[in-house]
Amino acid sequence: MNTKKIVISSAAGVLLLGLAIVPAIANNSPVNHNGFFTDWRINNNPIGQNGERNAKIYDPGNQLSNTQCSTPTTGKPIIQATQKVQNDADSAVGGGYWAFDYFTRQISVWNTATSGTYCAVVTYNGNFYAVPGQVNPEDLPVNQEINTPMDEPINGPFSGGYRVIITGATPLAIPLWTTHGTVPTTNYQCDLTGTCPGNIDWVGQYFSGVDTDNSAQFNQEWWGWEYNGGSHGTWINASTGNSGTIL
Repeated sequence: MNTKKIVISSAAGVLLLGLAIVPAIANNSPVNHNGFFTDWRINNNPIGQNGERNAKIYDPGNQLSNTQCSTPTTGKPIIQATQKVQNDADSAVGGGYWAFDYFTRQISVWNTATSGTYCAVVTYNGNFYAVPGQVNPEDLPVNQEINTPMDEPINGPFSGGYRVIITGATPLAIPLWTTHGTVPTTNYQCDLTGTCPGNIDWVGQYFSGVDTDNSAQFNQEWWGWEYNGGSHGTWINASTGNSGTIL
């Protein structure tokens, strides 16, 4: 789905998040697009409601649970935070960026029996805005661009998330964000090149010593998202496989 929802990638696909339409496309400037989408809505549909029909590649209801962590968790979550993210740019499997997202992220982190090792489950619910003229996210048909009659953005709900084992982490003596409750809204200010000057790594708000680009320290055991574009199609982008596209 994203690169820094945290950066999430695979041979099957990658995904990053932001929000832009024609005024931003013209100069690729990292602007705040809230004025263009004043009616954006959070997708409140339960995660995994459509998972059954694609259970072989997309099973968020089962995977987005601490019971699936390869290192067993102990006790209650030590972090249970809610964050709203704006203007996060979404990357396509063929490279480039195809959409911008607004979403609410639920961050839950548990201790494990191993010192310095934690399991996190991070879930997303929000809306995406696909940008006409960009190559479709699955790149099938190859190089075919997203197209609408009036070049208006295609918008729809998306949901998903990831489960990750964090190793070698040292909790901050004083966390930069609250550990339980709502944290500040983050505007990533992304543009269509994937430049996001407002991006904040949530892990760094709670831990030191973690390189989220290093799979030995930040091992994403499962990740996946589903985008519903209505008549424009549905796209599943998951560590276990992809399905469909948005056109």
